[in-house]
Amino acid sequence: MAVQVKRQRAAQAKGTDPIDAILEWITRKGASLQQFKMPAESADYQAWRHRFMNDRLRVVLKWIIIPCVLTLLAQNIYIIVFNAEQFNSDVAKLYGPTVVEQFRNVNLALIPGILVPLVVCLIMQRTQWGQRHPAAIFLSISWSLTLSEQLICTLFGLPAPPGWTMEFLGTALMIPLCWRLHLVAQLVPIAYYVVVYPLLGITKIGTRSIYDSYAIGAILSVFWVCLICDLAVYMYERLKRSEFESQRQLRVFLHSVSHDLKTPVMGTSVVLQGLLETAKRKGNGEKIGVDHILLEQLLEGSDRQLELIDSLLNAYRAEAQGILLSCEPLTLSSVLDTVLCDLSSLLVQNRIQVMNHIRSDLPLVHGDRTQLWRVFSNLISNALKHNPSGVTLTLEAEVCWQPGKEQFGFGDRPVRQPTFPTILCRIRDSGIGIPVEQQSRLFDLYTRGSRARYMPGIGLGLYLCRQIIAAHGGEIGVISQPGEGATFWFTLPIYQPDAEGGQIDQPPLPFAL
Repeated sequence: MAVQVKRQRAAQAKGTDPIDAILEWITRKGASLQQFKMPAESADYQAWRHRFMNDRLRVVLKWIIIPCVLTLLAQNIYIIVFNAEQFNSDVAKLYGPTVVEQFRNVNLALIPGILVPLVVCLIMQRTQWGQRHPAAIFLSISWSLTLSEQLICTLFGLPAPPGWTMEFLGTALMIPLCWRLHLVAQLVPIAYYVVVYPLLGITKIGTRSIYDSYAIGAILSVFWVCLICDLAVYMYERLKRSEFESQRQLRVFLHSVSHDLKTPVMGTSVVLQGLLETAKRKGNGEKIGVDHILLEQLLEGSDRQLELIDSLLNAYRAEAQGILLSCEPLTLSSVLDTVLCDLSSLLVQNRIQVMNHIRSDLPLVHGDRTQLWRVFSNLISNALKHNPSGVTLTLEAEVCWQPGKEQFGFGDRPVRQPTFPTILCRIRDSGIGIPVEQQSRLFDLYTRGSRARYMPGIGLGLYLCRQIIAAHGGEIGVISQPGEGATFWFTLPIYQPDAEGGQIDQPPLPFAL
């Protein structure tokens, strides 16, 4: 308690410095903005978004945009043809009599100028190219409604006023995905109005400038409409990504249960099958004797299953997703002995020669026994699964004090100096090795190429190993060359009791090499 009080006082004294207070405020604000961070795109989300955009574009274009445009264009025709005197009078009052004919020609040209590109978009959307590129169709539709009017007005020497509020609101409401796509669709007509018109010298309608106080107010209105639309699309897209991420985490949970429970169940099954074969050989209902050591192993395997189930349930019941640790001072050799006992039948079946060089006199580590069992079990099982029978498996551990190739034994690849002394563990096999291009993605979840982050496939065990080691404040990696075997390594913090017998707080080590 005294140590904690001293730390609190030191923190309070430090906080009195204005610079520290400013840095703390910036850090706090930065942390609060993390809640708006966009989750990663999964392959399932990308496929759903592609289908959604194609379906919405077809429905919106056919049943909303084209009928709406036809209605507005019909209104323009009625005004120009059947109410020409009122039209001429209104234009002359607003902009002067010199531009009346230009306004008439522009409104007549807008009929094919807007309608024809929309019909082309409708036809292209039904083609295979349009189905593969819904983003291009979206931009074509948006610019048909905004940029076409500007181009036609430019041909007649008139600037088009910034009246795009309905277009921006409508597209954001009906297709609320890909906020960057909406931003591009908005920036092009705005840039044409702000940049292209002055460069072409088209800045007046008659005697009235398009950059007067009324036009500036219209531009501000368009700015706020764009901001609201993009923010709404961003929030909806973030919500959908979070939904798909939650579904992915549920699948990870189910895979975790089946993956981690498979090893002890297989060990128990092999032992029971051996007892059954012995009973069949004796026959006549004769009883067979069972060694108490064998019963203890079966009981330990059952206990391990229960511990794994509890740890997984606790991790996914937590409000913040992640690995929950119940750390204690322990020896790595005791954890490894349990793993080798559980995997003994598989090691014998695959004729694996195990060279265990992890000494029992190493310093204690501060870790979760069950989670570290998962790490060793997954790494050893991975070596058995992806190598032929008869390989040699070497297990090593040593205290890590300084970075560099002499300490780590991995060539000239430097490792950052850890803040606290750690124990470096290595699991080396003499198998077929791992291609270099796969090593950087080996610990990712369901990786299959750069365009699909989370795809069904292998990699769950190594992904869980990375999560567990990171939760302990350590690092994990692999060094391998094809045909030369693979070396999986990870670091764990050494147990360092404080004055009251508890573990000294240790900041997490950085991830990458």
